[in-house]
Amino acid sequence: MKNQLLAAAVAAALSIGSAANAASNDELALIRSQLQNLLQRVDKLEAENDALKAENGQLKTQTEQVSKQLAASADLKPAAPAVKAADWPNRVTLKGDVRYRHQQTDDASAGVQREEDLLRARVALEGKVNDTMVVGVGLATSSSPGSPRGANVQLDGAFSRKSAYFDLAYFDWTFADNAHFIAGKMKMPFVRPGQSVLWDNDINPEGLAFTYSNGSLFGSAWNFWIEENVQTGTATSTATSTDTKMYGLQVGNRFDLGGNALVVAASYYDLAAAKGRRPFYNGASNGNSLTSTGGLAYDFQVVGLLAEYNFKLASLPLQVWADAARNLDAVYDTAFTMGTMVGKASNPGTWEFGLAYQLIEKDAMFAQHIDSDFAGGYSDADGWVIRSGYAPSKNFVLNATYYKNVDNKDVGTQYDFDRLMLDFNTKF
Repeated sequence: MKNQLLAAAVAAALSIGSAANAASNDELALIRSQLQNLLQRVDKLEAENDALKAENGQLKTQTEQVSKQLAASADLKPAAPAVKAADWPNRVTLKGDVRYRHQQTDDASAGVQREEDLLRARVALEGKVNDTMVVGVGLATSSSPGSPRGANVQLDGAFSRKSAYFDLAYFDWTFADNAHFIAGKMKMPFVRPGQSVLWDNDINPEGLAFTYSNGSLFGSAWNFWIEENVQTGTATSTATSTDTKMYGLQVGNRFDLGGNALVVAASYYDLAAAKGRRPFYNGASNGNSLTSTGGLAYDFQVVGLLAEYNFKLASLPLQVWADAARNLDAVYDTAFTMGTMVGKASNPGTWEFGLAYQLIEKDAMFAQHIDSDFAGGYSDADGWVIRSGYAPSKNFVLNATYYKNVDNKDVGTQYDFDRLMLDFNTKF
C-alpha cells in the first residue's frame, strides 16, 4: 500500500513540476506538507497491521491447543448405551385375538343335544432382549384348572368372571446362525401339515427345545415335562423316582417344485415312563387303554410322517396334505389323517373351503394331546371334518366347521358324534 502511495506522490510531484509556472511557491509547500503527513499515517497503519497479525497468530495457536485438550477429555467419557430405556416400544410387540363360538353337539353316548356359546381371548407380548434373544409372555382364557388343549370358556354362570392363565412364558435364544434354543412354555417347535388334528392347535408344550434350519432343511428336538411325582395305578400310590417326560425330534425338507411348495418330514416322540401311570390331566384317559388299576396300559413311542403340497388351481391357492403316526408299543397303534383346502380366507373378500378324513386308533397317540373337537377329543374314532371360511374385512374371519365322527371304532359299542362350530375370529 505504501508503494502505491509513493507512486501516486511521484506522479503528483511530476504533475506539480509541470504546473509550476501556474502555481505559487506557497501552494507547492502546502502540497508537499500534506503528502508528508499522508506517508507518516501509512507507516503508522502498517505498524498496527503487523501487530494485529502477530496477535491473531497467538490466538490461533491457543485455540488449537484448547481443541486438542477437549478432544482428549471426550475420549475418556463412557460411551452412550447401545439401546436406551426409552427405546422399549420399538423392542416390544403386542398381539392377540378374541374368538366367539356358537357350538352345537349331538353326542349319541350322552343321549342329548347340547348348545353352547364359548369365548376365547388371548394376548401376548414379545420383547427383544438383545440382538440374539427374545422373550414371550402370554395370557389366555381357559376352563379350570387350565386345559392344556383348549382356551375356551363357557358363557354361563350369570355373568361370572372368566378364568385366565399363563398361556406362554419362554425365551428364544439364537445361539448360532439359524439355530434356536427355546425354554419355558412355548409354541409348538415342530412342523404340522395343513389342518391336521393329530395334535390340538391350542397345545403349548413346556420344557426345552432346539430348532435349526439350513436352506430347505429344517429340524427340531425337544424335552418336555409332562408330570413330576406322577401317580401309578390307584390314586393312593405314588412313584417319585422317575418323572414322566416327552422326548422327540423331527427332520424335514422344503422342496421348490417350479414355484410349487412340497414339505416332507419325519418325527419320533417317546412319552417316557407313561406305562402304568395314571392319566395326567384331570385323570381322564380320553380313550387310551387303561390297566385294571387305572394306569395307562402302554407307553407311547410314536413315529410320524407328514407331507404338505401347496400349488395354484387357476388363481386360487390349493393345499393337499397327509399326516400319519404309529405307536410302536401298542396294539391299536395307527393314526392317519389327510385333507385338502382350496382358497384362503385372509384378505378382505377372500374365502376357503376344506375337507379332511381322520382315523385315530385307541392307543396310536397320547390322547390328552389330540384335537379336543374331533370325536369329542377321544381316540378310537374316525370320521370327516368339513371347513369353510370367509374374511369380510381385515383381521376378521368367519368360520364354520362340521365334524361327522364315529367313536369306539375298535373297542366297545360304536356311537355317532356330530358337532357344528360357528366362529367369529378377530385378531390384532
